[in-house]
Amino acid sequence: MNELKIYLRINSVFSMVTGISLAHFSGSLNNFLNLTGNGYLLDAIGLNLIIFSCFVWFFSSKRTTNNILVNLIILLDVAWVLGSLLIVIFQLFNLSVNGYLLIATIAVLIGFLAYKQWNGFKKTKNT
Repeated sequence: MNELKIYLRINSVFSMVTGISLAHFSGSLNNFLNLTGNGYLLDAIGLNLIIFSCFVWFFSSKRTTNNILVNLIILLDVAWVLGSLLIVIFQLFNLSVNGYLLIATIAVLIGFLAYKQWNGFKKTKNT
């Protein structure tokens, strides 16, 4: 398995675990993040992450690499990171300190995965 597919799989597994956690533990996470009045926000984000995870896993299992889909996955990861940075830098939603730290930590991991996917993509294009 090449480097791109490995990091797509890691991205998929991490997205699935995060999505299930957000959906299943949304009540506890709302308290941890200090979110009020957003009863289904974490459930909706979790469901979207589960769908994204299935898409990435399905795509990573294909023999050929679709340049448009690789770029889309990387773009979605970068958008996640940028959105997370906006939330943390401007302290949007009046979250707890732990909430901002959690968001920043996940953003760093997603940024790393996007970077590794981009490098793997460049390597597969050059071969």
